[in-house]
Amino acid sequence: MKLPRFSLPRFGPLGLRRELLILLPVAVLVLVLASTFTLLAYRSALQLLTEERQLEAAELARRLAEQLPDDARPTAAELRRLAPTARQVVLTDARGRPLPGSGPAVDPDPLAPLGGRRPAAAVAVGPGPALAGAVAGFAPLAGGRGYLRVDLGAAQLGRQLRGLRVLFWVVLGVNGGLTLLLLWFLGRLLGPWEELLAAARRSGQPDAGEDEVAFLISSVRRALADHGRTAGAGPGEDDIAVLQRALGSSLESGLLLLDRQGRVLALNRLGAEWLGVAAPAEPDRRQEPAPVERLLAAQPELSALLRRAVRQGRGVRRQEVTVRHPAGELTLGLSVHALTRDDGAVRGFLMLFADLTESRRQAEEKRLASSLDQLGELAAGVAHELRNSLATLRGYLTLIERRPEEEPITEYLAEIRRESAHLERVLEDFLAFARPGTARLEVVDLATAVRRAAGDPSLRGRAVDLRLDPAARYRIRGDRQLLERALRNLLHNAAEAQDQTAAEEPLEAAVERVGGELQVSVADRGDGVSAEVRRRLFQPFVTGRPGGVGLGLSLAHRIVTLHGGRLRLEDRPAGGTRAVITFPADRIV
Repeated sequence: MKLPRFSLPRFGPLGLRRELLILLPVAVLVLVLASTFTLLAYRSALQLLTEERQLEAAELARRLAEQLPDDARPTAAELRRLAPTARQVVLTDARGRPLPGSGPAVDPDPLAPLGGRRPAAAVAVGPGPALAGAVAGFAPLAGGRGYLRVDLGAAQLGRQLRGLRVLFWVVLGVNGGLTLLLLWFLGRLLGPWEELLAAARRSGQPDAGEDEVAFLISSVRRALADHGRTAGAGPGEDDIAVLQRALGSSLESGLLLLDRQGRVLALNRLGAEWLGVAAPAEPDRRQEPAPVERLLAAQPELSALLRRAVRQGRGVRRQEVTVRHPAGELTLGLSVHALTRDDGAVRGFLMLFADLTESRRQAEEKRLASSLDQLGELAAGVAHELRNSLATLRGYLTLIERRPEEEPITEYLAEIRRESAHLERVLEDFLAFARPGTARLEVVDLATAVRRAAGDPSLRGRAVDLRLDPAARYRIRGDRQLLERALRNLLHNAAEAQDQTAAEEPLEAAVERVGGELQVSVADRGDGVSAEVRRRLFQPFVTGRPGGVGLGLSLAHRIVTLHGGRLRLEDRPAGGTRAVITFPADRIV
C-alpha cells in the first residue's frame, strides 16, 4: 500500500533585517533564562556544601562530648589528639565561659555565634559574618557541666558564599534590565500587529472560536473583496464616496454623512444652505475629517442630537429641531440612519433632513382657521339657543300684557322661570366648555365625587343605585370641582334619557378597578343613541334628544381628557346607554 506524501509549506528568505528582528529577542531571552538558571543552581550547590560542612562539625562535636569522662579536664593537646582536623576545640563551663587550659579561645564568648542560645543538642553554624572562613559545631557535655565547641576550616566556602551574595544581585539586576529592554523591543515589534488588529476590530468582530491570526486574515480578505467591488466606481473611491456621489446632487433634501466617530464625510449644497454653513470642499484623504461639533458649532441642539446618536450607535426617527439661519429660525424635520455592514457593525450615519418651516406655518394657519370655524359654530349655537329662549320669553310676556288679571299669569311666570333656567344653563355650559379653567390638582376620592353628583337637585329626586366597595380606595389626582361637574352632566343626561321613555328604574353609577385602571360608569334605561349621532356626540351642540343643548357631554369629555382619561359611550344589552370614564394607572394615588 502506498502511503500519502506530506509536504511542509515553503517560506521564502526572510532577509537579514527580519532574521535579526526575530533572533535577537530569542537570544536575549535564552541568555536571561540560562544565567538565571545557572545562578540558582550555583546557589543551591553552595547551600548543599554548607549544610554538609555544618553536619560534619555538629557530628564531631557530639562524638567528642560523648568521649569525655564526666570529671575529666583534658588539656589542649589532648583535645587536639581527639580532633586532629579541627582548627580549635574549646570547653566551657555551664555559663559558657572558657575553661582554663582547654585551649586557646578565638572569641571571648565561645557561644557568641549561637546568639546567646545554649544548645540542648549538637548544632553547627557558619560560615558567615560572625564566622569568617570557619564552621563551628556545638554540643552539651554530660551532666550539664558545660559545652564543647569545635571549629572546622571553611575558608574557600566562605569566600564563595560572599561572592555569591554579590553575584546574585548583579545577575538579577542585569537580567531585569535585559527583560525590560526585551519587553520594550517586543512592544515596538508587535506595534504594527496590534494596529492591524485594532483596525480589523473597528470593521467587525471575530466569529466564535476564531483566533487573532484567523480573524486578521479574514478581515484582510474582506477588505480586498470590498476594494474589488468598489474598484469600478473610480480610483480611490469607497462605498461612502459612491453614496455621496450618487445621492448628493440628486436629492431635494439635505444630506449629512458621518463616519462611526461622528466626523463629517459629506454635506450636500442644499443641506449646507439650510444649516447656514459653508458647503465643505471635496474631502482630502490625507487629512482627518472634521468632527460634527465643529461644523454645527452654531446649532447646539442638532449637534447634541447627532452626538447622542453616534454614542448610542443607532438612528433617530422623525425628529424636529429648530436651527438658526441668517434669514431667521428654520424648523427642520430629520431622520438619522445607522449604516451597517453585512455583519451588523456600524459603518457610519446618514442624516436626511428637510425644511418644514413653510409647512408648519401653513399648518398653524389651518389650525387657526379651524379654531375660528369652531368658535363661529359655538357662537351660532349659543345665538340660536338665545334667540329661541328670548322668543319664548317675549311670547309669555305678551300674553301677560293682554290678560294681566287672569289666573294663567302664575303659569306663565313659571314657564318664564323655567326658560330662564334653561338659558342660564346654556350660558354656563358654553362658558365652561370654552374655558374649563386651570385644573387645581389635589387628591380626589371618586366614590365621594359620585355620591355628591348623585345628590344634585337637577336630578329632581331620581334615585341613583351606587355600586361601590367601601373597603377599596378610588383616589386619583385631579380637580375636584371639574370632576364633579363632569359626573353631574353624565347623570343629568342619563336622567333626561329615562324621562323620554318614562322608565322608573333607578340610574346606575359604579366605581371599580379594571386591571391597573380606574373606571367610573353611569348607566340608564333610555332609548340609547344611534351610531350616526354617537360619532359626533362629543362635539358642541350635538344632541340625540329633542330640546337638548348638546354641551353636557362635550364638557364632560373635555374635563376627562384634561385629566388624562378617556370617555366612551356603549349600548346596554337590555336597552339604554352606559357612559364609561377610564383613568390610567399613572393618575391613581
